[in-house]
Amino acid sequence: MSTQTIRRKTQRNFFDIPSAAYEAGYSPRHFRRIIEEDGIPVMQIGRKFFIVARDLEAWKATHGETRLQQAIQQLDGWIKRSVESSADVEGMEDEDEP
Repeated sequence: MSTQTIRRKTQRNFFDIPSAAYEAGYSPRHFRRIIEEDGIPVMQIGRKFFIVARDLEAWKATHGETRLQQAIQQLDGWIKRSVESSADVEGMEDEDEP
């Protein structure tokens, strides 16, 4: 096996934090918080941190779907509140008009 083939296979086995965040569908900053909260194992090589691909896939299979549902519920709540508050504001404007 050539050195390039081994290097390519190694690159597929590890994700740096920004790449793992992209794969999971989060910003790197938010994903760092998720790593801490959910205890996703990371390894440090030099000054950079990496996540093993199988650990990322295991997290996505167990916790990833739950976090997505929580995010959707939170967005729904924000949308409902903004619609309600805009309806309240529109109702107030109608009262002031002759």
